[in-house]
Amino acid sequence: MTEVEGYIFDVEFTWGFQSKVAGLSKTAPSFYYPPPTTLLGAIAEVLAKENRLGEKKGKDIIVKLSEIISAVGLKPINCVPIKYEDLSKIIAVKNTSGIPYPDPKQLKSSFDAPATGKTLLASLDDRPPAIRFFLVFKKTEILVDENKILITPNVFWRIHRLGSKESIVSVLNVEECLKIDTLTDIRIETQYSFPLLPQIQLLKILEHSWGEEVYINPFNLSEYNPINNYIFSKNVIPYIIPLKKAGSQPAYNIYLNKPAVSYVYNKERVVGYDNC
Repeated sequence: MTEVEGYIFDVEFTWGFQSKVAGLSKTAPSFYYPPPTTLLGAIAEVLAKENRLGEKKGKDIIVKLSEIISAVGLKPINCVPIKYEDLSKIIAVKNTSGIPYPDPKQLKSSFDAPATGKTLLASLDDRPPAIRFFLVFKKTEILVDENKILITPNVFWRIHRLGSKESIVSVLNVEECLKIDTLTDIRIETQYSFPLLPQIQLLKILEHSWGEEVYINPFNLSEYNPINNYIFSKNVIPYIIPLKKAGSQPAYNIYLNKPAVSYVYNKERVVGYDNC
């Protein structure tokens, strides 16, 4: 057993979210769920505002968070993800050879309308769609330019979007988990998404259904460049994800070998690294 600290919080979506695979094309497909790095980005945005840091330093915070994160998983509470693409009008704000856009003299060059990947979260019970996140940290402070930044429950309450600016969310509750059990070399049942580490043996799907997506490795963002990471499959990791259906909650039976571990708080079990 190791001393770690975690947070469980539920996030309610208005319609879904927009979080695309970076670097493929203008019409890149969306993910089933916000990737772990999208969640770290949302946390970094809150921390940057609280500590009056600019956008560049905000990116540094994402890297610092990856150094202290031990587990990040999610499970749908009442919704099914549906990926789609639609045409969206985009205003290109740029500066080419010293010419700023939008420019009244170059309107045709200032607008575009490509298909854009999005994910609709369809509710199964007429309530707004919601997802539960379970994060575990080996410590709850980071250093940015020698400034100590603390991670507190208030940080999670202030998350207001997951993905693009259209991906508005509301946090429903935040539970601070102070006494977390750590299990390894053991067979467990989990309902959360988990990284497909070499040390994890997939045993049996207890409740359907599950899928797989490839994300940037949230535990190592020392070379954080989303476009290069996806184009060259560099520092990416497959995640097994739950796809909920009406009347059942997906569940997977797996076996963990070190350093893969399960962090347990009450009846919630998330899979991660024992990197304390």
